[in-house]
Amino acid sequence: MSPRLELLHQAPAPTAARLAPPLLFVHGAFCGAWCWREYFMPWFARQGYDCWALSLEGHGASEGRDYLAAIGVDDYVRNLDAALKQLPAAPVMVGHSMGGYVVQQYLSRHKLPGAALLASVPPGGLASSSLRLLTQAPALFLKLNMYQHGLYDPEFIELKDMLLSPDAPESAVELLISRCQQESQRALMDMTLVNPLANRPLTRLPALVLGAAEDRLVGPEDVVATARRLDVAADILPHLGHMMMLDTRWESAAEWLANWLERQFPEDWDQALSA
Repeated sequence: MSPRLELLHQAPAPTAARLAPPLLFVHGAFCGAWCWREYFMPWFARQGYDCWALSLEGHGASEGRDYLAAIGVDDYVRNLDAALKQLPAAPVMVGHSMGGYVVQQYLSRHKLPGAALLASVPPGGLASSSLRLLTQAPALFLKLNMYQHGLYDPEFIELKDMLLSPDAPESAVELLISRCQQESQRALMDMTLVNPLANRPLTRLPALVLGAAEDRLVGPEDVVATARRLDVAADILPHLGHMMMLDTRWESAAEWLANWLERQFPEDWDQALSA
């Protein structure tokens, strides 16, 4: 039996609606659909996009908190499949961090009109970024692991330094403190013990890969590795931290994504599709 999943929806005004696929936002580790509701969903709805955001199993208001540790990446992929059945059409998936990795796994088995990966865990998983964090910021690496095991609650300034840019608003940090949760240990292991030879090829599709210049968790080399797998160029946006959808300059990421969407799905997109 499939779990009940939280699926937030924000429709555009009828007069502003675009002839484009809906957007399905997929959050990263320790988060939920709530991270998209602050800025991205209202902003993209104003641009005419039909916006949806999924809380993966065990996250947000979705079922599964009581067995979170046993949930794996394959379960998250099945969550995407279940969410798509509730959408009016196949979406462009917008995956952040772990959500970007889950979207990649989905794309190895299914087709989509397009995908945008923001600060995504790369195809090789977390091993390289964990090693980099261990060597460059061992205290941060230790605290992340302690937080995952419920042994540490990060202080305000530490959470800001970890996930946002230096001038991020206090409200963004307070939201993260109040809403972040533990992640599935099995899912984290799935993304750490990755066999590169097991990565299935992805069907070619319109894709955008964005990184953040001040991201302490997903480095430029990780962004490039993800872009290489999708056969596109990597774009690194300045003055943004890992949680780019909540950071001070979140709108620069939204505009970059919107410009890409407009190029992929122009006003006569549906006519070209049916021609």
